[in-house]
Amino acid sequence: MQTFNFKDYLILVRLPNLFTLPSNVLVGYFMVSSMTMTSYVQILLLVTTSILLYCVGLILNDLCDYSIDKKERPDRPLASGKVSRRAAIGLVVTFSTLALALSFIINITTFVISSILLITIFGYDKILKKTRAGPFTIGAARVMNVLLGASVDFGNIGSYPQFIILTFVLSMTFVYVSLIGIISRYEVHEFPKDSKLLLIPAIVAAIIFLIVLFSFAGLFKYESLIMLVFFSFIMGITFYKFQKNDSVGIQRMVKNMIMSIIVLDSTFLSGIVGIEMGLVVLVLLAPLLILARKMYMT
Repeated sequence: MQTFNFKDYLILVRLPNLFTLPSNVLVGYFMVSSMTMTSYVQILLLVTTSILLYCVGLILNDLCDYSIDKKERPDRPLASGKVSRRAAIGLVVTFSTLALALSFIINITTFVISSILLITIFGYDKILKKTRAGPFTIGAARVMNVLLGASVDFGNIGSYPQFIILTFVLSMTFVYVSLIGIISRYEVHEFPKDSKLLLIPAIVAAIIFLIVLFSFAGLFKYESLIMLVFFSFIMGITFYKFQKNDSVGIQRMVKNMIMSIIVLDSTFLSGIVGIEMGLVVLVLLAPLLILARKMYMT
């Protein structure tokens, strides 16, 4: 008889990664709204919806990769048999239903974005993951996660500067997360020898440079530059320590870049709202770092 262990389910949904989701939602939320008495309930519903949909994606990913994981990652919950495929399918159905129900409570726009995000998740795990579009689908999913936060009141994006800020944030999020998706493809098999590894830090450097320009253009508060220094430092250390083109080195790079989603979102929030909100979001790094020592993220 199979023994139930709750930790196996937490490992299945990559618990540390879940702490990168609230910051996405908050970035979108504060682009269209400010804190009121109802904000806490809205944010709670949005974050819960985001987490449920992300869990669906991760569980479905392992379901689709079951035969591959049996050979290459036999210690994972599904591949090892610690979590049954029947239980995993049940979670996918339950989490999908709950996410859509919660999104509908917020408003119809949130429900539509959640539905599109859910379709994107299924499309990625079932079909697109093994195509060239795979990493960009991951980036698009993160973009929709930000839009999920903004869905509470899209009508507030009325001015030209606000539209430019939203477009910029979504673009930077898409490029950065897509890059993580591209790198993660090589976490089991090392980069091809002809791969131009310098392209990775070059793209990150371009993101940093564009955020600096955006701040000096007056579209972000200068406080964003404080968080950007922290983000740049982490990225610098990450690429400096990447000396071996092997699975361990690539996994460490991916892990650091996933964690840095929070720092990047903190930079955006500092530029949109102020340093106070940026620091609040940065607190999410603490539980992520603690849990990342005991559970895998990639």
